[in-house]
Amino acid sequence: MSDDAIEQREALSLRVLEFEKLRELLGRFLVSPLARASLLRLYPFRREEQMRRALAQVKEMVVWLAGGAKLPLAVVSDLRPWLAGFAKGTSRASQAELAELLKILRTAMRLSRILGALEEHPELQRLGRRFPDLSMLTERLENTIDDRGAVMNSASKKLGRLRAEIQAVESRIQQKMNHLLQEPGLRKHLSSSQVVWRNGRPALQVKPESRRSVPGILHDRSQSGQTIFIEPNVVVELANNVAELRADENAELQRILAELLREIQVAVVEVNAGIEGIAWVDYTHARARLVRELGFVVPELSEGARICLRSARHPLLLVPLFTGTRQADELYLEVVPLDLDLSHPYRMIVVTGPNTGGKTVALKTVGLLILMAMAGMPVPAAEGTALPFLDGIHADIGDEQGIEQSLSTFSSHITRITKLLSSAGRRSLVLLDELGAGTDPEEGGALGYAILEELYRKEVPTMASTHLGRLKDFAYQHEGALNGAMSFDPERLCPLFRLEIGIHGSSNALHIAKRVGLPASLVARAKELSGEKDTSIEEMIDRIQSTRLAAEEQRRQAEKAHREAKGKGIDLAEKALELDRRLEWLREEAEQFVDEELRTAREILKGPLRQFLNAPLPYAQKAQGMLKLLDGLLSRTSLGRRRDKFLEGVKKGQMVYVPRFRRSCKVRRIDRKKRMLSLDLGGVSLDLPFHDVSWLQPLDS
Repeated sequence: MSDDAIEQREALSLRVLEFEKLRELLGRFLVSPLARASLLRLYPFRREEQMRRALAQVKEMVVWLAGGAKLPLAVVSDLRPWLAGFAKGTSRASQAELAELLKILRTAMRLSRILGALEEHPELQRLGRRFPDLSMLTERLENTIDDRGAVMNSASKKLGRLRAEIQAVESRIQQKMNHLLQEPGLRKHLSSSQVVWRNGRPALQVKPESRRSVPGILHDRSQSGQTIFIEPNVVVELANNVAELRADENAELQRILAELLREIQVAVVEVNAGIEGIAWVDYTHARARLVRELGFVVPELSEGARICLRSARHPLLLVPLFTGTRQADELYLEVVPLDLDLSHPYRMIVVTGPNTGGKTVALKTVGLLILMAMAGMPVPAAEGTALPFLDGIHADIGDEQGIEQSLSTFSSHITRITKLLSSAGRRSLVLLDELGAGTDPEEGGALGYAILEELYRKEVPTMASTHLGRLKDFAYQHEGALNGAMSFDPERLCPLFRLEIGIHGSSNALHIAKRVGLPASLVARAKELSGEKDTSIEEMIDRIQSTRLAAEEQRRQAEKAHREAKGKGIDLAEKALELDRRLEWLREEAEQFVDEELRTAREILKGPLRQFLNAPLPYAQKAQGMLKLLDGLLSRTSLGRRRDKFLEGVKKGQMVYVPRFRRSCKVRRIDRKKRMLSLDLGGVSLDLPFHDVSWLQPLDS
């Protein structure tokens, strides 16, 4: 099969299974527009190793974030279109693009540094190390432009000198203009006493009738005609000097920018790689949020084509979770879960049941969750879910292409089935909705049976739904096939949307017709026309359904009781933790009091004892020993020992609590020899001894 044919088949499956809608929902969890642009190009992987690594990345990201880590993602724009044009010479660089590029490079550098150091998370570390080295270009930009993209004075010595000269001359111009404004004879000719610059020249705002009273050069006139702008003769020479300096400044700016843009152009490939890296990390972070915030799970990668779903739900039935309008616990109770295990020796399941009973949703759930897993996404299911890497999902669901190609519903189905029969294999999945529909039931049933036989012969994993009675017998006659039924409540006349494996379903047409009021005579005639048939199996299925309904209600009550008990348990655990925290804090406060009293005693005694250091030998030795004893008392208290152990692991940049200021401060420097810390206290550097800091936070933090 050609690459174009494969892409067309994949595009059809993605559209039929609504993968695009899922991507839109996932976009709500991304941080930057850059990642949203990349998400539009996200498709399931074509290699199993890619899928394996992507799922491992999510697992590691979930664990890392659960440990309190934060990812330094910034809101950055997608510069790839501009970079493509810039590389070809068709796009120019503005201040806005340069500023955004600097922001992107800084973000890439931070992510590379942080993730690249995560040795305990190898897949995240691999992500960090895949970023190209952009340090030289980043440094070049930081030394050239500010955060708004404007070239800084420090970009070159010449530019700094020119701007300093411009500022000095403009200051002299302002002084002369201010001096002019102080002249009493001039004020009556001005419409405003404010000096303005017009076309790069300094000017006074003069009344039109006073044109000849103010000597100078006329530069402009206001739109209302009530003001003219005159450059006084006394500043013309200085203004000319400014104009010359401005021209030199502009030439220097053009030279600096030309050099910078050449460096950017040389590094376009690396910059694009950095952008792709940011987008992927953002995507990985979004996938981890699905686990942490929505309760999704990262599926295991199953062997072969095994499909194992535990309490799976169609993600598009969970839209309120993505939008934040519903809580997961309550919505998960409303959406009936799907459980399925399609593995050796079974490779086919035929699903039957009433209309609107959930057959199509069941097929789409299976297909879409596999596509999600193949794109490295967690899925809305329970632990124990395992999904395969497939070489393709072939879905004949709905009436795709029928109208566009002027085909009947039946013809369009057969056209798609013909294509999938030629390309599907053992590592594919075929989803057939309403197999055999759209034509005469007898012929449709026979044709559907033959199609299932061919798929069974080729050992293609298949999930098919049907109303046709003949196809219900297929699983009974083939060892590798299973029947499945969508549950129906005959008492309330409503579908239960639960897939039951091992039995076939019924359309319940006559039952429903009688319940909703169709005359009994017509129902009886319909039974007569349909012929005598053994109803014992149908009655058995009804009894099974009733039993399962009762069991389901008991399960729901048990789940509710479990959640309530779990909630109470969590409350008690949190209260116990809070009490332990308060007890630890109070214990330290008591020890802190003892510590401070010992320190006060030491300071009181230090003065007199030092006087004895110059005394005769026995007394000097005793004084020295007492000083060491006082210092030792402080270091040997339980508080002192815990503080020393804590400070052994303190590093630069870590936060420590300072009780005397009742706030946490960042560590700037550590002098372990002198037992001193240099701390940042609201922008002020402060040196404190080790004994002035604590590892505990205040109770109200």
